Amino acid sequence: MGKRERRRKREQAKRKSQAQPRPTTPQPIILEYPEEAPRIRVVIKHDAPEDAQKVSALYWEVKTNGSWARTVGSIGVSGDVGAVATTYSHAVLLCCPCANCSEPISVTNRSWANKVGGKYLDAEAPAYLCWDCSAVQKRQETERRQRLAEEKRAEQEREKQEAEELARLIADAIEDEEGKSEAISRLPEDNTPALALYVALVSHAAHNPGKALPSIAGTGSTGWTGDPAQDRELLLVLYGANLLAVSQETPAQAFSLARGGDDITFVAEEVVWRLVGGIPIAQERVREITYRLQTEPGPRGSEARKAVAALVEQIEVTNVAAYLNGLLTKKYGYPEVPEARREELTDVIRKGFSHGYTPGQMICFAWRAADSAAAWKERNARMGPPEAASASVTSLNGKIDKAIELHHAVPEYEPPRWHASPLALGSLRRLHADIQWVYNREVVEACTHCDHHGLKDTVHPETGTGAVWRCTHPVGIPAQQQEEEEPNWWDDAPEPADP
Repeated sequence: MGKRERRRKREQAKRKSQAQPRPTTPQPIILEYPEEAPRIRVVIKHDAPEDAQKVSALYWEVKTNGSWARTVGSIGVSGDVGAVATTYSHAVLLCCPCANCSEPISVTNRSWANKVGGKYLDAEAPAYLCWDCSAVQKRQETERRQRLAEEKRAEQEREKQEAEELARLIADAIEDEEGKSEAISRLPEDNTPALALYVALVSHAAHNPGKALPSIAGTGSTGWTGDPAQDRELLLVLYGANLLAVSQETPAQAFSLARGGDDITFVAEEVVWRLVGGIPIAQERVREITYRLQTEPGPRGSEARKAVAALVEQIEVTNVAAYLNGLLTKKYGYPEVPEARREELTDVIRKGFSHGYTPGQMICFAWRAADSAAAWKERNARMGPPEAASASVTSLNGKIDKAIELHHAVPEYEPPRWHASPLALGSLRRLHADIQWVYNREVVEACTHCDHHGLKDTVHPETGTGAVWRCTHPVGIPAQQQEEEEPNWWDDAPEPADP
């Protein structure tokens, strides 16, 4: 076949294709209402039956002002008019642009049209989107939820891995703590309060064998010394000296991953402790600490003894203040001493101790001060519980001053069962008494092992040379009996029924 023949056939095929009409896409029926100023465009499906076309046109027709031309019930066609109209048609609100793309919003029924465009189909619709934007928004929302779900799953997996890693590190740390021995322990000789607390911890452990030392959080509001911040500092000093170790009874929430995630840290307030080396070895250390505090000469020994006395006084003051606040809140239903007067309360209690009153006598002072403040409130109807709580400080100060001035005999009260003293108070009282015993003039004069200064000749344990050392009076010296004083009813307040 030649070139000309092939060209003729191509041209014939082209003419045939041009002669055949192309199929047209069916077009929907479009109506607009009202005709002079359209507010709504009705789109009826091209394949809608004739009856459906008529129903749709009547259903969507609006008046000139934009309200519906007729009610659905007045259309007068049998069957569900709304269902027919919404099946075969929808409407476009020409005066209600999409908040996103500004294109008119399409609606599927008259209720939705009024919701978007208002009664007259011309209200702005800033909260509504067209179909396309709604579809995009839904797709974006779906994608966002999927992304959040993936992130949540990833976060849960990460947390699971961190929890497993933390559990492994905790197990390793507890194993290391359990392996600590007394071989590397050392007494923090430059921190007397820490040594004093160690004495109290050993005493507590000896009286509670088989139990770990409670955490700061587990000791309640009083803690060991009445000051949780001080407890934390001293416990960490003892931990650093390898005198304490973390007990395996410490809850997992006391640990957390350190920065970087390759190690762990613990919250000192939540840690449960154990004595390194066990109770017998710890008691031997306590004897060494006590002997050093009793006998160490020079400025260093003097400062250490003053530090013990200051710590005991601080705990005693805190204990009396806590007892007074407990009386106000538990017995009388008052608030605690106001914050503005707590420093004054501390000074008043410290004054009482500085004049030689015992803890039991200070408890008596506090009881009578609270009772007097309550009686004062009852006599003054205008005064409320806060004023009575504040007045207890004034009353306490006045009673102490009166007793000092008139040398009244003050009875000793035991604190009630509801009052919780700091855990270290009893042990530190004994430690302080043991130190004072060595320097008591009457004890020194009664001791046959030392001179009138309380010193004795001995051999230095390190050099083997002769030395003069403080005597601890190994032979029991009878305690001096205090003379019984006749009762002096220096206050008309009644005795407590259950102090």
